[in-house]
Amino acid sequence: MNCPRDNTPLRQAGYTHACDACGGAWVVDEVLVPLLEERANALIELEWKPRHADEIRACPACASPMQTVALGSVALDRCPPHGVWFDAGELAAALKEAKHFRAEPAHPAKTHESLLHKLGKLLSVD
Repeated sequence: MNCPRDNTPLRQAGYTHACDACGGAWVVDEVLVPLLEERANALIELEWKPRHADEIRACPACASPMQTVALGSVALDRCPPHGVWFDAGELAAALKEAKHFRAEPAHPAKTHESLLHKLGKLLSVD
């Protein structure tokens, strides 16, 4: 794979593929959520918001035009089936914001009631 910014070959760097020329990083979709959840120490839910782009970049995996999106306050390029491109410093910025991406239970009261019901079944003597 090559960098979508400067076409430099990307190298494997832990969970990412890094560009030595521009400092950017490619993170595949399957890795991004666990990476952010580890940082947030909680389950997260990502809300991708479309944004205006001055430049459309090609996905390093499939060469299709990537979507220009924002994750929190971080502007990114994303190919939904493959991954997300982070320019230099953007991955660190997204990791700092990870705690703001926490998933909220759909119905906290129902979750609580369900847990109490299960606990009651465990402790009941028949």
